[in-house]
Amino acid sequence: MRRSSIALLVAAVIGCSPPSPSPSASVSAAPAEPGRAPAPGATTPPAGTSAAESPAPAAAPQAATDTAGGSKVSLDDPRIQKIRARYQDIQARKDMTRSELRFECAGGEGRGELRLYKADGAIQKAEIAAADAGHGESTYQFYYHQGQLVFALHDDGSWAFDGTRGTPDKPATTSSVTQRRYYVHEGEPVLCIKKHAKGPTEKLGPLLEQAPNGPDDCSRAKETQQIASAALAGAKPKTRDELKRLLCN
Repeated sequence: MRRSSIALLVAAVIGCSPPSPSPSASVSAAPAEPGRAPAPGATTPPAGTSAAESPAPAAAPQAATDTAGGSKVSLDDPRIQKIRARYQDIQARKDMTRSELRFECAGGEGRGELRLYKADGAIQKAEIAAADAGHGESTYQFYYHQGQLVFALHDDGSWAFDGTRGTPDKPATTSSVTQRRYYVHEGEPVLCIKKHAKGPTEKLGPLLEQAPNGPDDCSRAKETQQIASAALAGAKPKTRDELKRLLCN
């Protein structure tokens, strides 16, 4: 995913304009359409892919390791079904208001944007798109219930020029992305799933859709939960500082 495609990544995953270089927060009280994020078990559209072009939900694995005790947790588990139902409820809402916060890392080493979706006096959903000063980009999507994270999706991607394709006027790039999904019950990840894809940037969407799902060891779940907790604090200067601490390396 090219550095120049940050705007497309933000638009595809969050449904917004490119983040401003200004680190100041801005808040919008206008009703917001829920972002077209994939359901738990689906994939996010990569940079350069519109929501309408995003791949269909991928087949989910039958089981993955439960960090609580090494047992197997399937997507048919009642806890997972409850989380999926909560996700669908949030996605179906049309009454959420949206607030935004943008931040820049020290020395121009990266930037990001947080979008929060609020209804019934509480944040229901949060989305983050962040890019470093090199070729790395990440997106996060968080879903909450009564102030607690229940589902998180994290796409961690990078890109590089591909000298075997393209022309000097239109250089080609190769992208790679690892997608992780976390199902959280009572503050603990009960199911973690990941998939990986690499190939021409313009074909990354179908490649990710076709990539097999597999169990993840949940080793990054705690870090993801910390980012989700920071986002839950709202579009405030304090939140910006905490996101910079967690996301600026």
